[in-house]
Amino acid sequence: MRIKKHILTCFSLLLILLLQACDDMRDREIGMSGGVIGEENTAEIYVLCEGLFNQNNSTLARHTFADNRTVTSYFQTLNRRGLGDTANDMRLYENRIYIVVNVSSQIEVIDFNTGLVIKQIPILQDNGSSRQPRSMAFHGDKGYVCCFDGSIIRIDLNELEIDGRIQAGRNPDNICVQNNKLYVSNSGGLDIETIGADHTVSVIDIPSFQKTKDLIVGPNPGKIAAGWDETVLVIIRGEDLKSGNNHLVEIDANADVVNRIFEEKALNFAVNDELIYLYDYQYNTQKTTYKVLNQRTGVVVNNNFITDDTAITTPYGIFVNPFNGNIYITDAYTYNVKGDILCFNPQGELQYRIDNIGMNPNTIVFSERASKSQIDNVIEDERVNAFANRVLEYYPAPGQYMNTTTMAYKEGFSYEEILDYATERIQNKFLISLGAFGGYITLGFPQSITNVADKYDFKVYGNASYNMYGTASGLLGGSSEPGIVWVSKDDNGNGLPDDEWYELAGSEYGTANEVRNYEITYYRPASLDTDIKWKDNQGNEGYVYRNTFHTQSSYYPLWINDETMVFRGTRLKDNAINENGMWVGYCYDWGYADNHPNSTEMTKFKIDWAVDSDGKSMKLDYIDFVRITTAINQIAGNMGEISTEVMTVEDLHYNN
Repeated sequence: MRIKKHILTCFSLLLILLLQACDDMRDREIGMSGGVIGEENTAEIYVLCEGLFNQNNSTLARHTFADNRTVTSYFQTLNRRGLGDTANDMRLYENRIYIVVNVSSQIEVIDFNTGLVIKQIPILQDNGSSRQPRSMAFHGDKGYVCCFDGSIIRIDLNELEIDGRIQAGRNPDNICVQNNKLYVSNSGGLDIETIGADHTVSVIDIPSFQKTKDLIVGPNPGKIAAGWDETVLVIIRGEDLKSGNNHLVEIDANADVVNRIFEEKALNFAVNDELIYLYDYQYNTQKTTYKVLNQRTGVVVNNNFITDDTAITTPYGIFVNPFNGNIYITDAYTYNVKGDILCFNPQGELQYRIDNIGMNPNTIVFSERASKSQIDNVIEDERVNAFANRVLEYYPAPGQYMNTTTMAYKEGFSYEEILDYATERIQNKFLISLGAFGGYITLGFPQSITNVADKYDFKVYGNASYNMYGTASGLLGGSSEPGIVWVSKDDNGNGLPDDEWYELAGSEYGTANEVRNYEITYYRPASLDTDIKWKDNQGNEGYVYRNTFHTQSSYYPLWINDETMVFRGTRLKDNAINENGMWVGYCYDWGYADNHPNSTEMTKFKIDWAVDSDGKSMKLDYIDFVRITTAINQIAGNMGEISTEVMTVEDLHYNN
């Protein structure tokens, strides 16, 4: 499995290192609190939440002040699909919302009024691999996207087509416009441990779309924004994030030289005229400071911006409302729970907060006019019963995420507590891993799923993505980790999944690409922190190997006392291939979970595909349970074992 192993972006790495995140799943009420619930001259705010890397759970929320209503699943409810994997940036420009989705490698262009997607713009290299877009800026009728592969992409906003590309520096992290020029911070973050950070900001002339200069500002530049009086502000974060060598640098946007480096430490900032609101995490004291700096004078005017003792656990972003000057800070808590947004007035007093807005809220945009989407005429929770609401069985096979929250585990949990936690994660559409071959989960629903002739009946959400188009066969490739899907009816009416199960015959059913009646046995290791041995009924044996990315006590489930775990089912042929040092998981055509991205039709299933144990086609009028099992037994190098991940299952025929 790999969920699906990534190279951390600079910004994400920085934030993860800020605090050692404890596993805190506190129950926090969804809703608003605070003395004043309203914003002068502001109709709406939009909050982008990046979710977790390679879990395809980025979200877009909208809050309207006229009725104080928050729709946390704004994008998904309107567009009937997920936003994608690790959305990094969002801008409201003219009458459209643009969202940069890093791992999915695309720009989502959304009509502001309706909330519906106008177009997805892929940001790919010539061979189909991801450019890893990070941030976006606008000037006139053009949009500009900086990408981690070093490229700056120009988009014609009238045609919504890419019409230009140039190179900046190493791993551009952020981009802004000032004085008819683009300023791009080049972090060098992907190989900072081997060859060191980049130290430059690239200056690009907008009319000619040519780079004119690489300005040396300091190691690992990140957040960049237009400042007061024709300046640009950029944070340099140092070669070592814990060194404390992070500063705010001011660039003269006329001469394109560094004006000064402020003494104040900063990890993130927001600008309001000549005032800079910034925060910094101090490793020696393990405290976060919030200050206000006057850029014109260079003097700190407030050493403790938050004046009412409001507590923030893990700041993840800071923004200024341009219509009234209020300051917003997002709180990510432990990175794996839904975060909050907090609104302060310029005096540092909390005005209100919106809890549980989404996982890792990283961007807020403000609108002085109201949209008029279809969602304004319905109640968001109307479709909640369209999704799985119970985890009835959960038996993950050993794997690198065993005994962590991704496998619904906390220290000391019993199996019953794991089921409760897994149910909570499924209801919140958080990813659950099934581990290596054979691991499975069984889901129940508020009502039966009807079999409708010639229609897809349900959809399984995972975290597969097209990271590249592999060279081995020209097939779609990326992070596919296929799982077999099974269905069952509650014939005896006891509400338990103890009736006959039927496999949904996918594209490889009955071909040489599968082994039926495959059985594997995993053995508890003598020492917890060692590899997990396995043997199968085909005469093969091997290990689920430990790696340096996941160093918890054991890859064998701590809540199971048995010395062995045995799984039986259908095994699919290995689908991951090492191509030029990168493991590519090729997608099977159709009929498997976590095989294609959630935005595609190939994540939908028909009950009519059901077959019994003898391969006979079954005509089921409805089903009550869905079971998903990892179907691959393969180790993909240092990426770890192939495993299936599940977010939720949706009844496509649900009608409230």
